[in-house]
Amino acid sequence: MNTALRQSKLPIVLLAAILIAGLLVAGCGKSDPTATTAGSATTAEGDSGKVYELTYALFQPEVAALSVANAAFAKDIETRTNGRVKITVHAGGSLLAAGAMYQGVLDGVADMGNSISSYDPGAFPFTSIAELPSKAQSGWVVANALYDFMQKYQPKEWSDVHLLTTVSTAGDFQAICMGKKELKTVADWKGLSIRTNHADIVQALGGTVKDIPMADVYDALNKGVLDGVMGTPEPLKSWNLGEVCNFVTINPAPVQPSILWYNIMNKKTWESLPADIQDIINQVAQEWSGKLGETWDDQGVAGVEYSLSQGKTVYILPDDEAQKWTDAVLPLIEKRLETVSKASGMPLDEVKSVWQYFEERVDYWNGQQTASNVTPTIERIKAIEE
Repeated sequence: MNTALRQSKLPIVLLAAILIAGLLVAGCGKSDPTATTAGSATTAEGDSGKVYELTYALFQPEVAALSVANAAFAKDIETRTNGRVKITVHAGGSLLAAGAMYQGVLDGVADMGNSISSYDPGAFPFTSIAELPSKAQSGWVVANALYDFMQKYQPKEWSDVHLLTTVSTAGDFQAICMGKKELKTVADWKGLSIRTNHADIVQALGGTVKDIPMADVYDALNKGVLDGVMGTPEPLKSWNLGEVCNFVTINPAPVQPSILWYNIMNKKTWESLPADIQDIINQVAQEWSGKLGETWDDQGVAGVEYSLSQGKTVYILPDDEAQKWTDAVLPLIEKRLETVSKASGMPLDEVKSVWQYFEERVDYWNGQQTASNVTPTIERIKAIEE
């Protein structure tokens, strides 16, 4: 009887042993630290050995200052996550062109991307409030104020992606790069053909907007087909416009709008990352918002230096003339706020309240420059002139 019982239990014992062994083998098979890439839905705890491989699309050439800075931003993420995130940078539009960047990241063509709000006109009406002319004294100030703005309001227009950094082409002063004609007074604007992203400002000052692709601006200025370019002095070096712009006029008054440059991440990619990695990336992104803003400041200064090295004339408006330009431009802020109200569906009073908050953050960050070893950009340019 006992012998029969022992014989009947033996296959059960063997089967249990086989099942346990199989589970152990299967468990060992899941520990490969190189098997997981971003895009997977895995966010379970205890995955600290996994490596998340991301792609990062940049539309500017690899050697462009902002591309170099963004590549360093990506490298910092890799370092701070101890190699758990690996980012492959595709510069020069090799993965996504500028105009296709937002949609491409949204669709997962790239995990991360860098682009400009103006390539998707009308897509970010709420955010455009923070692109209005402000009293920011540097790109560093604008970038940090923009970060605060985005954190406070979390605009729904960005909800389909994860917004990493918000940086602006420095909206701290206005530069007009003139091919063959000097520009010193409001009266000089009459009849000028100007390439710009801000048609209403050129028109308010008396000029005429000419829509020419940036790649064709050099030849247009050289041949006299275009009188000038209004924006920042950065293209004087990056696009070599300092070679063909014989006169550069700088208006130190706060009348130059910003254009938002952003870094975004595909939403599914973001949600695939563990919470601790997300926290690290957000922290790095906050730090790099200011650093990328300084990159724009540096490029603006470099543009002026390059023009002077080419023997060109750089003219800074005196205060009384700058005030005349300001008087012509500032009424446009009210019109732009009304446009935002209509586009976003927000009451105008609420839009103005949002704008007031942004101005308050600009004032705050202006006051933090000295402690952060940041010099207002116009002061840096005046120092070159001296």
